[in-house]
Amino acid sequence: MNNIKIFLSSMIIMSCIGCGLDKMVSDYDKVVYEQTPTVLEVHGGQLSVDLNGTFPEKYFAKKAIVEITPVIIGQNGVESKLKSITLQGEQATGGDATIFFVSGGEFTYSDKIGYTDEMLNSTLELRALATLEDDDKVLGPVTIASGVITTSMRVQNDEIVAVADHGYKEVETVSETATIYFLVNKSNIRTTEKSDDDVKKLQDFIKLGYKTESFVVKSSASPEGTEKINTELSDDRQNSTLSYAKYLMKKLKANGASDYDNYTLSSAGADWDGFNKLVKNSTIAEKSTILSLSNRNKEKTQKERGELLQDMAQVYDALEGDVLQYLRKSEITINSYLPKKTREEIVLLSLTDPSELSVEELLYSATLEENKSNLIDIYNKVIELHNDWRAYNNIACIYLLEMDKENAIDYLNQAIENGGANDPDVLNNLGIVASWDGDLIKAEEFFNQENASNHNKAILSIRKGDYRSASRYYRGKNTYNATLVNILNGNNNTTCSEKTAACYYLNAIAGARGGNETILFTNLEKAINSNFDYKTQAEKDLEFLNYRENEKFISLTK
Repeated sequence: MNNIKIFLSSMIIMSCIGCGLDKMVSDYDKVVYEQTPTVLEVHGGQLSVDLNGTFPEKYFAKKAIVEITPVIIGQNGVESKLKSITLQGEQATGGDATIFFVSGGEFTYSDKIGYTDEMLNSTLELRALATLEDDDKVLGPVTIASGVITTSMRVQNDEIVAVADHGYKEVETVSETATIYFLVNKSNIRTTEKSDDDVKKLQDFIKLGYKTESFVVKSSASPEGTEKINTELSDDRQNSTLSYAKYLMKKLKANGASDYDNYTLSSAGADWDGFNKLVKNSTIAEKSTILSLSNRNKEKTQKERGELLQDMAQVYDALEGDVLQYLRKSEITINSYLPKKTREEIVLLSLTDPSELSVEELLYSATLEENKSNLIDIYNKVIELHNDWRAYNNIACIYLLEMDKENAIDYLNQAIENGGANDPDVLNNLGIVASWDGDLIKAEEFFNQENASNHNKAILSIRKGDYRSASRYYRGKNTYNATLVNILNGNNNTTCSEKTAACYYLNAIAGARGGNETILFTNLEKAINSNFDYKTQAEKDLEFLNYRENEKFISLTK
């Protein structure tokens, strides 16, 4: 990188050796300042000024003080001052660095300032004031850099907006279950079980006439006894219950009753999980001891655990009455499809009679609508009928996709006011707005609160100047932002594969940085032909500074 060496004249008096301020002014052209890089660049929304200064031998008065202030002068004349650095002679005090008279000396300086659009065609000046006792003289000003490279700000605003979920299920099942209990070591279904309230509820459910998704028969045994006995007993209960279920379904004319493929079977054997759950929820005084013994013996065989349980039952009579009898059972469950409106019916009603739809159906209908005007009308109906925050949020998403930030934030604020203040979707969209506004700290807070997608976090990392973090997400990709990250990480052998003017221009920058004129001019020509605005940008863009005298560049930008 070329260093700009500027030799300045000085006005500092060094009375102790007969060299005053005037002599320092005359020798100031021997002082060397170097700005690295030679052209200022924006990173993380800020301009970094990094200087090295070298003073020659027998120059800096021993009692002198020099205050140096970098100033950025914008294209409209507005000045932005960075922090000052104070240099002192070896017999002075209060400075940030000491410069010796005989040997001279060096200093380094670093500061950052927030970038604004007015700084694009700015100049960086160094202004200095030298003081010796009661006398002072102005040094400079001297320009050490002109213009700013803003490639890092060419981030594509393609964050993923968060559309609130409608909550509607196109396919939804409802269920009803009847439980049949058995006597100890029995698998036959008693008449009393066939007429209890559970079976009556099952009958009422079947009468609704819903289309059946499945019939499920599950059986189990209480865990006392051997594994073989419990398994066989559970299987026998399953088989007897299946026969009864088929009979009952046919008798009640349940949908799909004659199709045996609709029946699903499950035999659990000894139900230890059910045992522990019932004990835990029981009023048995000794339940903690029982659970401790049960859990402690998990690794034992079923036979050993069963024998232990038999011993427990003899000691704790309540186990039989409160727990074991409820584990000797089968369950008959009917899963049926809940009747739904067709998509066509929902779309039609959303536009003609939205009051006939639930809030979930209305929000769902919006996902089936492509016309923006109709889409906003639907969301406005949700607001009118239900005042649901999701409608405000989703209208905000429409505006975000159109880069209409003002309208988007207006609707996001209404989403907050109507119940969405802590919802992840609203927080994500607020994070996008904050990111576009350059409030990167606030954007990060929003994204962290809602556990945003890695895609959005990667874009934020680019804006923050954390290109290494962003590159981890974009590894292996050749999208616009992926290419931008590669360039900012110093990888100029990269190309964006998207056939857009923006991508062509980015490829031209990569070519310029890498010294590849073929890539540079081929892509710059495509960019300008696709969008004439890039001609004006290229004329001013310091990425192409070294090519401004190139005939091909001149012909493309004239």
